[in-house]
Order: sequence, then C-alpha cells, then structure tokens
Amino acid sequence: MQIRRRFCRILVMSCLLTGIAVQPLSAQETAAEDKTVSAKEDPAFIAWLEDVRTESLERGISAETLDTVLPNITPIERVITRDRNQPEIKQPYAAYINARVSEWRKDKGAVMMAEHRAPLKDVADTHGVQSRFIAAIWGVETNYGTVPLSYSVFDAVATLAYDKRRAARFRRELFAALEILDKGFASYDLMKGSWAGAMGQPQFMPEAYLQYAVDHDGDGAKDIWTSKVDVFASIANYLKSYGWDNTQTWGRKVKLPKGGEKSLQADQSAGLTPARWCKAYKSLGVWRDLQEWQNLGVRRITGKDLPERSIPAALVVADEGDDEGYLVYSNFCSVMRYNPSFKYALAVGLLSDAISK
Repeated sequence: MQIRRRFCRILVMSCLLTGIAVQPLSAQETAAEDKTVSAKEDPAFIAWLEDVRTESLERGISAETLDTVLPNITPIERVITRDRNQPEIKQPYAAYINARVSEWRKDKGAVMMAEHRAPLKDVADTHGVQSRFIAAIWGVETNYGTVPLSYSVFDAVATLAYDKRRAARFRRELFAALEILDKGFASYDLMKGSWAGAMGQPQFMPEAYLQYAVDHDGDGAKDIWTSKVDVFASIANYLKSYGWDNTQTWGRKVKLPKGGEKSLQADQSAGLTPARWCKAYKSLGVWRDLQEWQNLGVRRITGKDLPERSIPAALVVADEGDDEGYLVYSNFCSVMRYNPSFKYALAVGLLSDAISK
C-alpha cells in the first residue's frame, strides 16, 4: 500500500543552499508539510513493521533496539513528495550549479579551507584525496556542516522502504540504520539526517556509513555528526574506495567547435576503455585522449589549448545551445559514486576549483 500523498508540497531549499536562513513556516503550513500517516491508523503499515521486526531479529538486531525504534516510526508524506521532485532531475544545469556554487558557498569554503587546513591536510595525506575536494563535498552536502538535520533517519528510510518506488533499496537502509544503533555507533537522538535519511555532515546513507565512515581522531567513534576530522576522513575514504586519483583533477569547462554539442558525442564503445568505476556510466559516452579532444577542436573555456597531457576524458554537454561543455576525467566518476548525477559531480568539481584559489 502506497503512502497517501494528499496536501503535500515541495519544501523550498534554495535559501539553505545559498546560506540564507529559511523563513519559518506558519502553523498551518507546518501542519501541511508534516502531515503523516500514523502507524496506529494504518493496518497495512503495522503488518509491514511486524515483518521488518521479524527480519531484523533474524539479522541479529536486538529486541531492545527494535523496541526503541519501531513503535516510534511514522512515515512522512513530505519525504515521498521530495523523492518525486529531486533537483538533480528537475533543475536545468545552470540553475542547479549556480545554486550550489554560489558566492556565499565559495567565500565560506575558502574560509573553511583556511580554518581547517591542518586536519584537511592530514586526512588528504592519509587517504590520497586533495583537500579541496573533501571540502567541496562537505560544502555541497551541508553548507560546511551548517545545515540543520531535522529528520529522524528511521522515519525517513522507513517511509521510502514502505513506498513502492525504491522499496528494496531503502529496506536495506533501514536495516543498516538499526545496525548502527544496535552496535552503539550512534545514539538514537543523534540519528538525524535529510529527508532521504542521509546522515551527518557528509550525508552518508546508513549502508555507506557502515562501509566508509572513519574514526580518524581515534576516540573510538566514527562520528560524522560532530567530529570535523572524522567527517573529512569519511568523505576521503569514500572517494578513495571508488578509485580516486590524486594526481589528477576532476575535469574542466571547455569551449566546443560549432556544432560540437552533437558531432562530438558517441557511444562509449567508440573510444578508449574507461577506468573501472566509469564503465557503468555509459551515458557519459565516448572516452578520448585529451589530445584527441584538442585535435577535434575542443579548447579551454578561455579559448586556449587544452593541457599537454595524455588523460582519458569524456564530454558532458550541459544546457545545449551555448557551444560549451565539460571534459571530465576518472575522478568525476568517483564523485558520481557519491551522488550519481552529472549536475552534482560538476557542482563539486567547480566548487573545488573556486575554493582553492
């Protein structure tokens, strides 16, 4: 049974993304935004929770943990609305990137890079991921740790697990969240995140937390909520686990020859074999050596020649009609593993460039 979606509207996040405080909602708006389906009013949901409990016990989750969490889970209609209207899908490239690579975020990022220079360098040296990329993901995800995380992770992932669209994926996330609490990695009150259940300052989903979160400060906790150095190390560990190469950057914005938006595109099979983590992203199209792109008329956005290096690169054409695009390298695919969106990965790359100047 799908969660009812009446009386929901999309929560506007543009103010948060530019560092401006969101205006508080009226009491009537708040009631509409937070309209929920009570477990006590939905027999189908009660039966679903019982099934979750049974499988959780089979997975080794303690009855005490389940008694703490399951009776308090209530699905949230707004989560379903947000899931159907994600900006990576709805927004044009220019609007998406401008919102995330805002002047506020660039300025704040430069300040945060300077303020946390020592721990960022320590993490960068340990994991082999440049500081600016760690900081850029931190900035895009939670405005450098300043965005409030108000959703219960359990409510968020249970809502999406009960919904039919991505039920299997979020059911796994619910079991992972229960495991995090059961093993004492985080307290019940600390398990706060985004509307989709992404947790802490780096916005790790529960499964990602179990795989990639790092206790860099050695205090016995993989604390992605309050420990900056654990946040940095966890982001770096995630990227490194997906093939990050610290001898390269992410790519660059480029100028295309007239008609190049169409003529330069081809299937992946027509060019170089992409790096391991890039093979899955067939929509990136053909991979060519940087010097081949140069010979085809692609130039830096300033009009100058491309770097004289031999690097496999793919072309991302954003909003068509301006004869511009982006040549991206294998590190772009590592960022795509963090969030499988061209727009997201471009925003991270461009922000990393801006805050390192």
